[in-house]
Amino acid sequence: MPLWGVFHVFIGGFMAFYHYFCRLLGPLGYSASKNDYRDMKKRIIELDFLKGVFILLMITFHLSLIEQQYPMLRKAVYTFHMSAFLLISGYLANVDKQPKPFFKGLSRLLVPYFLFESLYLFMLFYVGKTMHATHSVDTLNLASWANYVFLNPQGPYWYLHTLSIGILVYYLVYLCLKLKDFTAFLFMAVVLFGLSWVITRLRWSDVIYFLIGVFVFRNSRGFLEVFKPSAMALLPLCILFLFPQNYNRGSLAGVAITALVVCFLLYLYGKIPASVNHLLCYLGRNSLALVVFSPIFTVATKWMAGIFAFDPTAICFAVFALVLVVTCCLLAAWICDKLHISRYVFANEHLYAPFHDQRDGIGA
Repeated sequence: MPLWGVFHVFIGGFMAFYHYFCRLLGPLGYSASKNDYRDMKKRIIELDFLKGVFILLMITFHLSLIEQQYPMLRKAVYTFHMSAFLLISGYLANVDKQPKPFFKGLSRLLVPYFLFESLYLFMLFYVGKTMHATHSVDTLNLASWANYVFLNPQGPYWYLHTLSIGILVYYLVYLCLKLKDFTAFLFMAVVLFGLSWVITRLRWSDVIYFLIGVFVFRNSRGFLEVFKPSAMALLPLCILFLFPQNYNRGSLAGVAITALVVCFLLYLYGKIPASVNHLLCYLGRNSLALVVFSPIFTVATKWMAGIFAFDPTAICFAVFALVLVVTCCLLAAWICDKLHISRYVFANEHLYAPFHDQRDGIGA
């Protein structure tokens, strides 16, 4: 099945649950304050849309059955989906703050990272092999835990690890050292490049996209001025995808693919049905909840693979597992809010963003 056909089936499956999401989660939000409405006017809604698409791709290709069934498609998607996420996060990163509010904001990434990475490690250690997880942890003691958490995170939590380090260096360079313009950017790039040689999972091929996002923010009029919606982006994108050697996000081809995917998706934003746009924006606003909770529920879907053995394409399994994982993540976020857990773990009263709300998820 071609890539567009797979995407169409995924979206169709999600739309079948569209009203279910609205009824179940939509009314359970909070009443936005005047400050919230003021922030909405400045918001780039298209970025929520992009985050929604990329977070669905992240979850889909962490399903082991899909990884095995579509290895080349997985490599193609891995070329751009988290790269684009880091690019957007670099653009949205806000370091123009005093130390206290800045570190409170950074704790919104660090606390859930340490907590959920630790939980994920324990899960892989105790049930990873039993659940036939893609990765397993053979030894878990204080030394190995510290190595995983500080240097080599497992699962998608590497994203929070990379983003936290990037934002911290960004803040120290621009606000504490008070360097300006290209000197600051160059110094930040050198520091992150050096750290990538010391910290195992802090890969330069990932960091460069965070830096691109920062550069775009510091040196342009806006995200949409640089990444313009374009249907024509599809042509060079298809040409690049014809050659598997381009499936490397650390290469120039990988950078081009990421940029072209962003431009083409921004074009689709204005063409696809409004209901699909709203759903994807809703998921994008809840991207932090989906990042932190999805690995736990993704591993739990492995037992369902046998139920869908009748479908050799694994599309039925993917749609069902994707809807299940996303729903569980959103419910978990809502429960954290209701039990007032969010204020301690995520440094925010509200982790869950209701369907009608327009607060940011991650990277802002």
